[in-house]
Amino acid sequence: MRTDYSLRDLEIFHAIATTGSTRQAALQLGLTQSAVSHALARLEESLKIRLFARENQRLQITAAGRYMLNEAVQLMANLARIEGDISVLQDSGVASLRLGCAPGLGHRFGPRLVWHYLRAHPGIAVSLDVAASGWLIAEVEAGRLDLALVAYEVHEPNLLFTPVVAARMRALLPADSPLAAKAQIELADLDGQTLIKPIQSDHLIYRDNSLRRLLRHELQASLSSIGAMIEFSGGLSLVNAITAADLCENPRLCSRPFALEQWFNFYLVYRQELKSNRLVGDIRQALDAVVEEMRRREDCADALRQGPAG
Repeated sequence: MRTDYSLRDLEIFHAIATTGSTRQAALQLGLTQSAVSHALARLEESLKIRLFARENQRLQITAAGRYMLNEAVQLMANLARIEGDISVLQDSGVASLRLGCAPGLGHRFGPRLVWHYLRAHPGIAVSLDVAASGWLIAEVEAGRLDLALVAYEVHEPNLLFTPVVAARMRALLPADSPLAAKAQIELADLDGQTLIKPIQSDHLIYRDNSLRRLLRHELQASLSSIGAMIEFSGGLSLVNAITAADLCENPRLCSRPFALEQWFNFYLVYRQELKSNRLVGDIRQALDAVVEEMRRREDCADALRQGPAG
């Protein structure tokens, strides 16, 4: 069906419907009553239906008019959103950001990154998804995520992996544990302890397989619940320093260095087509700010490195 009405006609129709008369609509929009009446007539003629019934010099909206009003409200809201997105796109290169992060960074590191980014780029819609690295990499490749922070890199010609930070392993344990008095947890200290393994396979990837064989895990838990599992069971877990620092926001938990030096690398992954997009540089700036904040913490000072660990 060919339409002979304009978006301005819809705006006038909305004003008539919400004020109840062409005279009030004209006053609201700064138009003449004649211009408002002509716009309504044009809209009704184009749609071939009456939007208002005329009764005793008053306008009563019809069923078709109520339907049209609902659609007009949604349309104008979408247009306002599009105009806002275009403005943000001109300023920042993107109108929205779909970001993912591995579970080891999902407690506070990822949300802190979003906060830093939004502080520098207000108005951009941001979504943050926490999932295993393999799933995140697939989502970035498919275009359903713009960027993701993952725990390993893979060879994929369409993707770029940029090292972000390396985090050393630390022991995470209850603050009232006898082991909390030690300056460093030794491998021998694990004897007789309930060792809790993070379920996510991409979180603890040991280059030294002998370490994996030495560890005997009695419990397993997802990283979203491992802090509570440690607190309630009295056990301990070996996690990267970022996860440990974030979970130690709970005063009932603490972390200590682990004697065996084990580092975990995290990478920013994005599609090749974003290589020259300013979004990547903006995210890197926000990441650098978050890492620098964490390095000022006593429990992270010697446990974080910019870029990958050797």
